[in-house]
Amino acid sequence: MEEEQQADIFLWATNTEPLRDGLEIDFFLFDKDYAVYTVKYADELKQQLKKLFLNDMLRYVREGAAKGMAVRDFEMSEAEDNVLQRTDLVRVENANEVIVRINEEEADLDPFTEESHEFKKIRGMMARFTHPAMKQPFFIAKQVKQSQVLRGDTAWMFSGNSFKEFDAAAGLRVTPDNQALLIGETVFVFNEAKFEGMFKYNAKLQHLAHQQVAALEAHFKLSLPDELTLQALLKGKKRLVQKLQKIDLEAVDQNKLMEHADELGIDLMLDDIGSIIIMDGKDFDKFVNLLNDDYITSTYSGVTYEIKSKKPLDKDKEEK
Repeated sequence: MEEEQQADIFLWATNTEPLRDGLEIDFFLFDKDYAVYTVKYADELKQQLKKLFLNDMLRYVREGAAKGMAVRDFEMSEAEDNVLQRTDLVRVENANEVIVRINEEEADLDPFTEESHEFKKIRGMMARFTHPAMKQPFFIAKQVKQSQVLRGDTAWMFSGNSFKEFDAAAGLRVTPDNQALLIGETVFVFNEAKFEGMFKYNAKLQHLAHQQVAALEAHFKLSLPDELTLQALLKGKKRLVQKLQKIDLEAVDQNKLMEHADELGIDLMLDDIGSIIIMDGKDFDKFVNLLNDDYITSTYSGVTYEIKSKKPLDKDKEEK
């Protein structure tokens, strides 16, 4: 992502503050599969929406600017005081999917109704802020946990000096904390845990995967179909990423690796120029397992096994 495409959150706060009273707000919910629903709200909730979603975020950014708050890449930094994390929207696939659906498919989105849908499947909410003086809208996202949902058949309402029946199908308690702001192609993360839970984005895992891809491509000659990448093969595969972290690639020779594959009867092929052919996830699993020495042939049965966990035997203890 080019530097000029990254949003400046301090400029955003400066420009948004004088427009705050005239902002229009549209509200959306998205579920665990990242299907998006439109939601109507009563006019009297508009000021409360600004209070719960926007006002404290603006104050936090303004105060942060006065204190010299730093903005760092989410994938490269840990959450700490006076540091705001950012990332590119395109990296966060589920967040990007929600925004694309709102921007491009809004007219076709289903309205959320408790009769047709279920609050227990909702993962998050998205508020879109627009104003005629703004070049583009911005979005503020919050995670929805089931502890925030009040169901009419199990909740009571306290009014005056007594409890009464909760006369709605469901209620939602909105937390006032700052979680995520999306401006153009940039995402600003205020709460790392809730952001990752909301969009299932493990940034540290993604960063490690990028590192491992670079190391594999530098050390081995690999051939993949045009539509396939090593990054795609590692995406979300925590076990594979962790396994690759433990491998000393400098100690592995490609020719010896392929010879070992032949000895074990592992079906991994070379193309005409000597590149290892990775056609799909199964081939990639075989390749990583070979790198990690995860295959063994029994001298008793002659059968080759994939080892799920390795625990070297202490022969001295066995002899005792």
